[in-house]
Amino acid sequence: MQALSYMRRSRFNLRPFISLLLFAAVVVYESIGTVYLYLTPMLGTGFYLWRKYYQEKEYYYPIMLFFIYTLYFEIDRDMILFSFILLALIYHYFLASWFESSFNCDICLRILYVTYAYLGYFVLNLFMAFIFNQPLPVFDTFYMVYIIADFIIVVLLP
Repeated sequence: MQALSYMRRSRFNLRPFISLLLFAAVVVYESIGTVYLYLTPMLGTGFYLWRKYYQEKEYYYPIMLFFIYTLYFEIDRDMILFSFILLALIYHYFLASWFESSFNCDICLRILYVTYAYLGYFVLNLFMAFIFNQPLPVFDTFYMVYIIADFIIVVLLP
């Protein structure tokens, strides 16, 4: 027993530190993505991870960082502020129970999350730009590149 008395447990939790480092890496990735437009902003991947872990209390901090990232994305790309958070709340309160009970296929649900994240985001921004008399966003081929890239990322996630 005395041989193990010098061993102590570390009380430092690395999960918030790692989440903060990943957040910084994603912000750098997003800033590079404004120069190289074929890099996906990973909104569909983040939306999928939010839906997957929204009930687990240990993931509140990374989910909060994801929504801060979406605010940074909206500011950086001149989108209407808080529109992605509004899109997520609309899905959570009105559509989540119906979609998640209708689809039994996990891959189909992942594809639905990515499609909803990008196409719903575009439609919501189009609607809000019309209401606020802003220039209307243009649907170009980059949305399809982003959707396909996020499909691949989400399918590869465990």
